[in-house]
Amino acid sequence: MQTSGAGKVARQLVVGIDAMEWSLVEKWANEEKLPTFQRLIQQGARAQLTTTAAQLPDTVWACIYTGTNPGKFEKFFYVQYAPRTRGLRNVPDDEIRRTPFWDYMSAAGLRVGIADVAKFPLSKSINGFQFTNWGAHATKTARTSFPSTLMGEVDARFGRHPVGDCDKFDAKPDSLRELRQRVLDGVRAHGEVFRWLMCEQQWDLFFAGFSAAHCIGHHFWHGVDPSHPRHEESVKDGFAETMEQVYRAIDREIGEMLALVEPGTRVMIVSGHGMGPIFHASWNLPEMLDLWGYGTKPARRVSITDKPNRAKVNPWRILKMIVPGPVQYAIKNRLPQFAQDQLLFLWYRGGKSWKGCRAFAIPNNDSVGAIRVSVKGRDHNGVVDPVDYHLVCRDIADALYELKDREGGRQLVKQVTLTHETFHGPFLEQLPDLTVLWDQSFAWDTVYSPRFGTLQIKQQDARTGGHSSHGFVLMTGADIPADVELPRSSIYDIAPTILQAANIPIPQDMDGSPLPIHTAVTTA
Repeated sequence: MQTSGAGKVARQLVVGIDAMEWSLVEKWANEEKLPTFQRLIQQGARAQLTTTAAQLPDTVWACIYTGTNPGKFEKFFYVQYAPRTRGLRNVPDDEIRRTPFWDYMSAAGLRVGIADVAKFPLSKSINGFQFTNWGAHATKTARTSFPSTLMGEVDARFGRHPVGDCDKFDAKPDSLRELRQRVLDGVRAHGEVFRWLMCEQQWDLFFAGFSAAHCIGHHFWHGVDPSHPRHEESVKDGFAETMEQVYRAIDREIGEMLALVEPGTRVMIVSGHGMGPIFHASWNLPEMLDLWGYGTKPARRVSITDKPNRAKVNPWRILKMIVPGPVQYAIKNRLPQFAQDQLLFLWYRGGKSWKGCRAFAIPNNDSVGAIRVSVKGRDHNGVVDPVDYHLVCRDIADALYELKDREGGRQLVKQVTLTHETFHGPFLEQLPDLTVLWDQSFAWDTVYSPRFGTLQIKQQDARTGGHSSHGFVLMTGADIPADVELPRSSIYDIAPTILQAANIPIPQDMDGSPLPIHTAVTTA
């Protein structure tokens, strides 16, 4: 279809790919296994992106859509600490009320199409069409659309998305084989839906979301990583090429989408974070904080000898690893929402009481630990005087940076972020006070601290892949120079870049700036 005629603005096709790993894209594009990505790299500009995956991985897409940092919107994780009650609550995507870039375009008279992008609710007013939670990964909003008939039409033409919740599949080979086939079928289904909408609907902006790279990375990373402890297992089970197969499928679908666009259309491919191995001690932070004296007892050592002490485990996490995925979801679907929430809270909290603790671990995406300081006047029955807040944060950060792998002596913590020094906005006070990005570049299962000794930690997750803290963007178009690498930019810059291309003023409260598309750093 032609543009809607709302001003002399070039069309924009934006494709969001959830958790696609840039190092793999570069590798396979260079090997000519991803011809669409290879062409985009050669014909356009690219940039690596800093991202909130280093602190709050679940905020990545909301940051991209709104151009703002996590302190400016209501949700940082789907299970959030509640300061007023010192408890947990379930937070759907619908609580996010920050305006996405497509609403600004819609209000300016441009026709927008938003197709199954992850982790964001349906816009309340849109000039165009949108559907949510058809096949998007881990999206906590209604399965709905505008117009209201659109979702039904998608289902009637293409059926339900074949994957559903990918965490219902466990680590057994037969379950993983089924998941792999469903993910590949889902890539094709997404491509077919997107191309149908591109041809049948009018649009000035079309934004489509592929989620397959996220799901497949979590469950099959050990296949692509020869250094992973379970790599040989993946080879034996026939999973070594699974991630490549899915990336190639996404490449084909995007290539077919690009064949439909008019000359001069600006194309943007963006991923807000990547994927890598998952080695962390996030689930052991409650015990570490207690050993450092931030619980209800004085600091103590686990052992006076060099022998590692077995770390505590959350039995609810182990139970989830043991019980087959289909059985878990069959039980879950029979429970009322309140009971589901309580089980979820046990899975994250393990029944631990935070009463009287100066600091405690709170839920966040597994690859990044999160710590809350109990501050008087801010947190329910707070313990720490506000004047001591920064001192406490610095001491915990120092203790985290002291953690090492007992076997090799390597530092285990890559980055500690004090969120009050990094983010800002009206929802800053609900965020964790510290986040802990672990070094996941090597396998480790011991944690040594000069303050408490050595803990032998146990795996509490069947998945082999976790989020890496970098993203990427590729752009082509009439005004985009070819084969150019831009300076490292931010996920906050995506929304301003799209608005600038549409000649729409960039809101002052956005934290990003348009990408410097005419500034070359290096060329291939």
